Amino acid sequence: MRFLPYTRTLVSRSVLVAVLSLTACDLLTAPSVATTIMLSPSEVTFDGLGDDLRVNATVKDQHGNVMSNDTITWTASDRGIATVSSSGLVTAVGPGTSAVTASAGSANGTAAVTVIQTPKSLELSDTVVHFYSVGDTTRVIATVRDKNQNTINDSPVVWTTSDASIAGVSSGGLIQSYGVGSATITATLGSLKAEARVAIALWGSITAGQIHSCGLMVTGVAYCWGSNDWGQLGDGTGSGRSIPTAVSGGHTWRSISAGESHTCGVTTSDEALCWGRNLFGRLGDGTETDRSLPTLLSSQPGWQSISAGGHHTCALTNADSVSCWGANTNGEIGNGTTVNQLTPTSVGSAQTWQSISAGGSHTCALTASSEAYCWGKNLYGQIGDDANSNRLTPTAVSGGHLWGSISGGENHTCAVTNSEQAYCWGSNANRRLGNATSTDQPVPMLVSGSLNWNSLSGGNEHTCGVSSSSAGYCWGFNDSGRLGDGTITQRREPQTVIDAHVWRSISAGGYHTCGVTTSNTAYCWGLGSYGELGNGISAASSTPIQVSNPG
Repeated sequence: MRFLPYTRTLVSRSVLVAVLSLTACDLLTAPSVATTIMLSPSEVTFDGLGDDLRVNATVKDQHGNVMSNDTITWTASDRGIATVSSSGLVTAVGPGTSAVTASAGSANGTAAVTVIQTPKSLELSDTVVHFYSVGDTTRVIATVRDKNQNTINDSPVVWTTSDASIAGVSSGGLIQSYGVGSATITATLGSLKAEARVAIALWGSITAGQIHSCGLMVTGVAYCWGSNDWGQLGDGTGSGRSIPTAVSGGHTWRSISAGESHTCGVTTSDEALCWGRNLFGRLGDGTETDRSLPTLLSSQPGWQSISAGGHHTCALTNADSVSCWGANTNGEIGNGTTVNQLTPTSVGSAQTWQSISAGGSHTCALTASSEAYCWGKNLYGQIGDDANSNRLTPTAVSGGHLWGSISGGENHTCAVTNSEQAYCWGSNANRRLGNATSTDQPVPMLVSGSLNWNSLSGGNEHTCGVSSSSAGYCWGFNDSGRLGDGTITQRREPQTVIDAHVWRSISAGGYHTCGVTTSNTAYCWGLGSYGELGNGISAASSTPIQVSNPG
């Protein structure tokens, strides 16, 4: 019998079974491979920077089985828009679109990220804007923020003004002043709105004292600057200021006058107040106590105007009478005595007056009929009565002129007639009378030149004025450049104030001069050591420099 072929068959089958068993075993024990990654959510939208959201990744192998995500690597396509942490926490960084990707081996999953900053607030860099000259500009910045207070750049803010005749605004927030008053500038973005109040308060008048200056806005707000040793700036301190500082008290002023080291003013409610040095009682409050704040006079009959002199003060009442107080050694009070007066005292005359001017140690005034009277010190002929004796009561100025305005200087007087002619008299040291001589004059002498004049102002040793064509002129002593002609050369005749400004008024002080143009801009020149020029520094200038905006 032959059994060999059967044996071969059994062996072949056994081998095949073994091979198939090994192959099945290999298939069952093969490692899992990341094949797909699913992200949830697959789209992420943020409406504010700083917001975050976790994206979950589901990794599956080649058999569709979920795998551990321990080996996932996270990346962001634009980290300027969104970042992602190692655990899938996505954070909004900047506006735009981007993507975050989860990777494991050769498998990737991506989620789209959109960052949109939704405006939630709108605010302006300034809510109150002040202008002190027509044509001035300033830019207000509008800041838009999202819900997390992050700034939104390039927001399409719309700008409008409530009154284009007072202030205009450009599409970029540039505000420009056009007229006196107030307006509201509004920035709008959708339902968001922010407002800035614009106030244009231009200079109405200015007065130069010995080494300080004061001015009024057309709104009646008063500012002072310069020396403050005696409280003459009225801000409640003794600190000097080189830029205009508001006079305390919240008053609305009709007029203001700076003297040697004190200041006085009349409010729109007809009250008179003074502040500063009170030696000899020049503040009129019944004491000799210095005041750094505006202090009411001891009596209030109702005042029209006031004039602060060297060591005394005079004022015009609503009844057109004149009272003076303070130093009276030379009869400058005008009451027939030489006794100092601590309270307002009527001058010894029954005239009806229209204006008053207190000089260094004398006083001058105009009657309702345009006649000029002066009283007080007359050593240099500043009373104008062709004599050199002090006058204790109002004394008529010689010449028979009819006057439109008058101004008492330190030791001289100047005035303009109703026919616009300029005259000066008194001390002519340093040629302050402007008549081309250096001789004192006890009667009015015509100022040189053929100009017509609006007004004159007598200072310490110089004189300034505004012609009928609104040009500025000064003459006399010129140390520190107080004449404003660009030099320090003494002038014996009217010399043009340079820079061709068109002037409304000019005030000659102790060692400096100030003026206001017809566009309501204030300038000062001359000595500036005490900050009296108001431009923020303490240096002299021989040309007009613009007074800084109030601080």
